[in-house]
Formats: sequence, structure tokens, C-alpha cells
Amino acid sequence: MSSRTDLQTDVSPDTRAERGAGQRGARADEPELAVKAPDREEVFRTVFGLGEQDVRTYDAVVEVTGATTSELADHLDRDRSNVNRSLKRLRETGLVTRGRRLLDEGGHVYQYYVADDASEDLVARAIDRWRSAALDAVASE
Repeated sequence: MSSRTDLQTDVSPDTRAERGAGQRGARADEPELAVKAPDREEVFRTVFGLGEQDVRTYDAVVEVTGATTSELADHLDRDRSNVNRSLKRLRETGLVTRGRRLLDEGGHVYQYYVADDASEDLVARAIDRWRSAALDAVASE
């Protein structure tokens, strides 16, 4: 079994009482687990499998809603192909959607938007899937 630095078990009754053992889900006869609260980057990485550049791209879509790949690449000072890869991953997770805009001179461009349900419901579903996979992983050891 691997080392778990972020997961600590505290079985001291005194410490449990200090932390409020009567909180939701806590039982007096069970050890309390001190789990570090994830930061935003960690949620994107763990729950959605996104990297730092993907998160930066998501933030750019939030800031410049309806932007094209070229506009986002300029905003991020990144190569268009890299931004395109991040946008593809963001669309696959359901965090970002795109709409097609026809150009006057012919052709089209895609404009990117934060998905309507890219909120608590989407995150909750992703966390449920992650939780299920985590429980399966623990059970198989």
C-alpha cells in the first residue's frame, strides 16, 4: 500500500471532542479522518483529469465568453493548436460548449462558452464517479 501523506487518522477521544465529533456523519466509536480540502486546481485535475493549461483555457473562456480559438490563443499568449487541444478536453468533460458562427466572407468559426450546467450538478456527478472509482480501488487492495 502506498504512503498517504494527506490522510491522517486520529483516534484520540480528546482530539475528536475538540474537533466536534457530533458533526454530520461522525460517530464517536470511529476514528476521524483529517482530509485536506482540495483547492480549485486539484478539483479540476482530480475530478476532470485536466492540466494547468486546460484550467487556464477554461478561465479564459469564462473571461472572454464567445471567443474563438484564435482570440483565446491571443488572450492566453499560447499557440492555437495547444489552445485547441485544451478546448477539446474541456468540451469532452462538459465544462465548455461551442457554437458555430458563419463568416460573411464564407466559412465559419467556433465560439466557446462555459456550459450551462458547468456548475454544482456537473461537478457533483463527476465527484460521484470519482468516489465510486476510489472505493473500488480501495476494495481491490
